[in-house]
Amino acid sequence: MKVIWNNNYSTIEWNFMKISFVIFWLNAIVTILSKNNFIAMPIGLLSFLQPNSIIDISFKLMCLITIMVAIYFYIMEKQMIWTTLFLFLISVLVFTIEESNGIFRRNELFSFIFFSQFLSYVFKAKNIDSNIQKNRVQFSVQVIAIGYTLSAISKLNVSGLNWVFDGKKMPLQIMKSYFYSYVNDGNNFFIQKGNEMIKTFNNNLYLVYFLLGFSLLLEFFAVISILNKKISFIYGLLLLVMHIGIFWVLDVAIKGIYIPMLIFMVNPLFLFWIILKKIKNTCMMVVGYRVQ
Repeated sequence: MKVIWNNNYSTIEWNFMKISFVIFWLNAIVTILSKNNFIAMPIGLLSFLQPNSIIDISFKLMCLITIMVAIYFYIMEKQMIWTTLFLFLISVLVFTIEESNGIFRRNELFSFIFFSQFLSYVFKAKNIDSNIQKNRVQFSVQVIAIGYTLSAISKLNVSGLNWVFDGKKMPLQIMKSYFYSYVNDGNNFFIQKGNEMIKTFNNNLYLVYFLLGFSLLLEFFAVISILNKKISFIYGLLLLVMHIGIFWVLDVAIKGIYIPMLIFMVNPLFLFWIILKKIKNTCMMVVGYRVQ
C-alpha cells in the first residue's frame, strides 16, 4: 500500500492516528491523576467546582473508568459526536488540575484536537460538510497550525524581529535548561554538555541567527500546512527538524506540541506499517523467485 497524496485520509491512516494520539493523551492523563493529590490554586474549570472532590480517589477511579470506555468508543468509531465532546471536556478538566498546581506542560493542544474532531462530526451530522474522511484530520491539522502561527505572532508582538537577534542571549536559557536537568538528576554530564553547547553557540552566532529566523518563519507560515495532505506531511517533517534542534540545543522537548503535530501531519505509525508491508512483499517476492 502506498500513500495517496490527495486531501482525503484512508480509514487505516485515521485509525493509526487515533491509536497514536490516544496513547500519548492517556499517558498524560494517568500521570496527572496519579501525581496530583491536592489543588494549590484552582484556575479555569476548577474555580467553578469543588477542587477537593476532583482529587478524591473515588473520583479519580470513576474518571479513569469512564475515560477507558470513551477511548473504546473513540477507537471503534462509535457515537463520535458525544465521545469526542466528552474526551475534550475531561481533557480540559484533568489538564487544569495540573495547571492549578503551577505545572504548565502546554497540553492544551491535546484538548483542542478532540474539540476540532467533535466539530468535524457535528458538520457531518448537520450536513454542513459531509467529507468526514478529510475533516476529522484536516480540522486537527488546522488547530495545530494555528498553534504554531500564534506562537510566532506572540514572539513578534513581544520582541519584533529583535527576537532573532536576541538569540545572542540564548546561553542564559541553555544554562538554565541544563542546570535544571542537573538539579533533577545530579549528573555532571548535563553541566559538561551545557558548557560545550554554550561554547559551540558562541562560535557560530550568525548560524544561530539564521536558524532562529528560519524557525520563526516556519512557525509564522505554519498555516500553509493546511493546504493539502502532501504539504502537511512535508511541513510536519520541517517542524520535526525544528523541534529536534530545540532539544539538541536547549534540552527542551514540549511533548504537548510536537507529538500531536507528528501524529496528524506525519503519521509515523502509518509510515512504519507501510515499510513493514513493503518489506514483507519484497521478502515474499524473493522467496517466490527462489522457489521457481
